[in-house]
Amino acid sequence: MAAALCVTAVVALTACGEDKKANAEVAGHSASATPSPAKLFEGLSAAQIAGKSRLAMTKLKSFRVKGGRTSHGVEMTVDFTVAGKGSCQGTFAVAGAHTELRVVRGHRYMKGDKKFWQQSGRRKGSSPKETNALAEMFKGRWFAVPEQAAKAGDDFYACDFNAFQKDSPLSRGAETEVDGIPAVTLTGKEGSGGTRTILVSAKGEPYPLRMTVEGGTAPGSLEYSAFNEPVTVTPPPGDEVLDFDKLKK
Repeated sequence: MAAALCVTAVVALTACGEDKKANAEVAGHSASATPSPAKLFEGLSAAQIAGKSRLAMTKLKSFRVKGGRTSHGVEMTVDFTVAGKGSCQGTFAVAGAHTELRVVRGHRYMKGDKKFWQQSGRRKGSSPKETNALAEMFKGRWFAVPEQAAKAGDDFYACDFNAFQKDSPLSRGAETEVDGIPAVTLTGKEGSGGTRTILVSAKGEPYPLRMTVEGGTAPGSLEYSAFNEPVTVTPPPGDEVLDFDKLKK
C-alpha cells in the first residue's frame, strides 16, 4: 500500500543556511552553479548525514512525493503532498485500483473507485454478487475513516512524518546530479532484499531528490519536490461524506 512506497525515505540535513533562492531552485529541480557535494558534505559520513536529515524533516512544512514500486509482482503508485505533521492529501493505486486520501487535523477521509471496492470485497471473502453491489454503492464516495480502522491498515502511512525517520545503515557513495542539481549518493539495504539509493541535494537545503530500490521483491523509485511550498488541505464537503460507523448500524 502507500506505506510501502515511503518507509525507506531519508530526509536531508540542514547545512547551508537561509539561501532562499537556492531553496526555491531545489524545490523546482532547476540547476545553477553550486559548491560540489564533496565540499558541502566534507567530513560527513552517511550516518551523520542521515542523522541530521531527521532533524531537517521536523522543520519541513510540506513536500511532495511521487512514484511507484512493484511488490511481489503487484504494481503500486503514489502521489502525495504532505502538509505539516498530521495533514496530507494525495492518491495511491494498487493493481489498477485507485484511492484518494485526505488527512485534515487528524481526521481521515478516503474515496475509492469501483475496482478498489471490488478488491476490498474479495479480500473480505464476499461473494461476487455482494462485491459488485458494494462497489456500485460506494465507488466515488467519500468516507470518514474511524481512527481504529486507519491504524489497522497502512493506507495513511504516507501522511505520517515519522514514517520518514526510520533508521537503517547507509553508506556514502558517488557524487551525481538530479535534473542538473548536484547531489550526493547514500546507499543501503532494503528489508525486501534490494539495494536502496537516495540522492540528496548538494544545493540549498540538502533535501532528498530521488530514492530508488533495485532488486529484491519490491523495486521502484520515488521523486521528492515542492519543499515548503504553500499547501492547503481541506476536508471534503460534509454532505458528501459517509460515516463507516453509522453504516454498520
